[in-house]
Amino acid sequence: MIPTITCGLPALLFAAAAFWMRPRPNGASRPSNAASTAVLLVAWAIAITGFNPAVQDAADLVTRDLAKLISNVLLLCASLSVVGFLFALNLDPESARARLRPRLRLLALTAAVMSIAFFATPADRRWSSPFTNTHWGQAPATLTVYTIAYVAFLGYATYGALTQTWRRSTETDWRVHKIGLKAVAGGCFCVLVYALYKVVNSAAGLVNVDLFPGGPRCTSMVTPYRCAFSFTAPLTGVVLITAGLTVPAMLWPLAKRRLTAWHRQTAEIMAPLWQDITSVNPDVVLNTVGGDAEPDLVLHRRTVEIADGILSLEEHRSRAVQRAAEEAVASTGLTGTEADAMIEAAVVAGAIQAARWRARAQPDPAPLTDHGSAREADLEKEAVWLRLVAEQYTRSEIVHRIAAAHQPPVQHAA
Repeated sequence: MIPTITCGLPALLFAAAAFWMRPRPNGASRPSNAASTAVLLVAWAIAITGFNPAVQDAADLVTRDLAKLISNVLLLCASLSVVGFLFALNLDPESARARLRPRLRLLALTAAVMSIAFFATPADRRWSSPFTNTHWGQAPATLTVYTIAYVAFLGYATYGALTQTWRRSTETDWRVHKIGLKAVAGGCFCVLVYALYKVVNSAAGLVNVDLFPGGPRCTSMVTPYRCAFSFTAPLTGVVLITAGLTVPAMLWPLAKRRLTAWHRQTAEIMAPLWQDITSVNPDVVLNTVGGDAEPDLVLHRRTVEIADGILSLEEHRSRAVQRAAEEAVASTGLTGTEADAMIEAAVVAGAIQAARWRARAQPDPAPLTDHGSAREADLEKEAVWLRLVAEQYTRSEIVHRIAAAHQPPVQHAA
């Protein structure tokens, strides 16, 4: 299982990095965060490769426990890549580079301290040696220095990423983005569990207590049980962090396409209501602006024009039509927003007819539905509401029947 995971997951991450850096058709530029995303994916892919048993065996042929040094340094680089990705995402390029530079210097210093402590420790006194495994309390101080340097930087980088992602997850309104950021925070927590394991294990070693016994290699994700902390926890962190940072970004084009389709469909549904309102009150039509043929702009204009048109028809809103619509809707058992939209559609249909025939103004006009004032607060909510009204205006038999039954009297010429 472990060889499969440590080979398959890096291959997937390398493929994802290549996807982000692929040439765009027609010379289009890459997204602004493409490079930082690719660096993040490659860093984690290399870090996971360091856990592969074949790679570790090859490194240990050079000198005992060299694989541990390599995998630890790679994990530090990967953890910093998360921080760098978040800087690139949240800051302008110059500010991101300025904040990343001191952390890169600190990473280089930490790797140097770890390397010096590692090679200063005799091979027969390193972690997997028979002596150290049976005499934890007599382990060289250089191993403690190594662990302190490693855990300090890992905890510093991971905690910074955890606080950034959790704070952003509470601020964003996009659900997929929120889930992704919380997944990153969960991954950071797993890495912190791994760092805590290193601290506890080292502290126990100083008093010659072996809290996490086991051989030099993990035979599965949880055997021996120390592997749940030394292997599974950081690997789970890797999966959650990379998925949380990349999947929402990869889903964005699909979400954008879906949103564009909704804009176009909503504008089409509103079209009959818009045509009837603007035919009796052309003044609500906004001036054309260049480039406003985009679906979101068409919907924006149509929403504002219909809302203004409904307001302009206020004097023709009949309470008789409203009462008849309420009774008809109540007889069907329909309640909630759909019922409100049907009643509003009937009132608007009657008002359009009255305006078209130049009927007298109502002495006591029917009030606007609460949903009709949403434009002041949220244009998107207003669009959703007017879509419901437009659907009922076009398709509801109740609306058509009531509008036909309450036609205003024809005005005769004097």
